[in-house]
Amino acid sequence: MAKSRFIELMSKCLDKSASAEELKELEGFLDAHPHLKKVHHVAFALKTGLAPADANLQDEDINSKLDALWVNIKNIENAPQPNEIKIVPIRKYLKRIAGAAAILVIGLVGITLYTRTATEDKIPLAAVDQKIDVPYGQTFKLTLSDGTKVRLNAGSHFGYPATFTGTRRDVTLDGEGFFEVTKDDKKPFLVHTAGLTVKVLGTVFNVRAYKQDKKTETTLFKGKVQIELKGDADRKIVLAPREKLTVLNDAAPANHTVNAPKEVAKLKYELSVLPVVDNDEYQENAWLDNKLVFANTEFEDVAASMERKYKVHIVFKDNALKKEQLSGVLKDENLESALLILKQITSFQSRGAGDTVYISRLNK
Repeated sequence: MAKSRFIELMSKCLDKSASAEELKELEGFLDAHPHLKKVHHVAFALKTGLAPADANLQDEDINSKLDALWVNIKNIENAPQPNEIKIVPIRKYLKRIAGAAAILVIGLVGITLYTRTATEDKIPLAAVDQKIDVPYGQTFKLTLSDGTKVRLNAGSHFGYPATFTGTRRDVTLDGEGFFEVTKDDKKPFLVHTAGLTVKVLGTVFNVRAYKQDKKTETTLFKGKVQIELKGDADRKIVLAPREKLTVLNDAAPANHTVNAPKEVAKLKYELSVLPVVDNDEYQENAWLDNKLVFANTEFEDVAASMERKYKVHIVFKDNALKKEQLSGVLKDENLESALLILKQITSFQSRGAGDTVYISRLNK
């Protein structure tokens, strides 16, 4: 039985729409796979409020089974392979699991693929119906229905409509994107991230907004953009060309200002100006040419970018190394060569194990 069929049968069981034949099919499947009975019991308990049939089911076990179930749902049948970028129509995807597993997903984790992004940004359901997930080690190009060109960096998740309708052009981004927005004075273009919204009419800019990163960066190259910070809607920041706004993802409340006493002040955002260069090549757009440029950047931030570029997981065995300041450029080097270059900048040793690289202080 495919995972999607198992999820479908569980969903029907929960909303009491399963036929006698389907209940028998589910029972037979659970008998053949006893380890999944706990998942079924957990789902039934959360949906009905009744205690699980397995009295030995502990909270820790419930949590682990929920995690496993969510993984199963996310990997439903035609999930993209590691080296495959797949454009998923969210409406079609939701219809597929909504009839089969939407009740299950909402009942168990209180969330669906759409509501996890759109509810946060308060975007109408009709605004976002396509989704792109870019694997590590790859980038992706696309042109939206209005002619806007988008480049997505590795590890990015991008939501957009097949066709823009209404008075706005809304898209969502978790990751890094470079946008060349087609000008339309009557229909602003809005990029929604976890921490801010970028509003434009027609311009060229880069947004780096990985949810797991410590900061979100918006860099303007041409035109003008207006940025609204989440949780501080009254403060709207307008950028001019070559200006970059950096926002701390774990910033203090908005009433903390730069002029506050040093013992309590915490910078929420920083506005900086890029230098004038002949070729318009900056650290902020270097990834478009498959370059990784870093200047006085903490090692842990460089490592996060390397993870996406080289499809690896980097583990620091020495926390002090994370804060080492590095400057350099990586382009065509493979992972081994890149590590050798970094070792010329700061002293460390590395050890690979599968797709994981362990970094520690150099033994003297």
